[in-house]
Amino acid sequence: MRGAKQSLTDNEATLLALVARAQPITAYQIAKVYDSSPISNFNTSPGKIYPIIRRLRSAGLLGARPVSGDARGTEQLETTHEGTEALRAWIKEIRPAHLLPEDPLRTKVQSFDLLSREERIEWISELKLELLKKLEEVERYGAEVTVPNQELVHENAVSTIRRRMDWLDLVLNRVVRDKA
Repeated sequence: MRGAKQSLTDNEATLLALVARAQPITAYQIAKVYDSSPISNFNTSPGKIYPIIRRLRSAGLLGARPVSGDARGTEQLETTHEGTEALRAWIKEIRPAHLLPEDPLRTKVQSFDLLSREERIEWISELKLELLKKLEEVERYGAEVTVPNQELVHENAVSTIRRRMDWLDLVLNRVVRDKA
């Protein structure tokens, strides 16, 4: 984010939205929320979270106040009015990357010719097993957590995993038919 007038990055907005829903919240608590979520791909390392918090604070989108009695200088974060407005603008914005997100699996399949037929089949099988584990994890998480629009968010995660598994069946079918 280069200024309060420019739109938020998706990572900035995701963090800001979490603060808006859970405020007041500390950076450590933010990291814990991301760590426990099987549907978040956000890197929760301090090297990622703290710079975003600094940018959002510098832009006037996040406010902070010290946690009373905490000798480490821990701060509780809250969205400002400007932060809420920036978040609202981000929610309304539709970007080309939102329409067909980057997919490393799709990119890998483009280079399948570098693998043998057996390696392709093995990769697809391993990936399907991992997707089944992820589906189970998402189902458990969906039963444990409560967030706004929970049913819609959960349905998106589940249907995305299932659709990806359907796509892998198609890929496997092609690989099995391919004699090369």
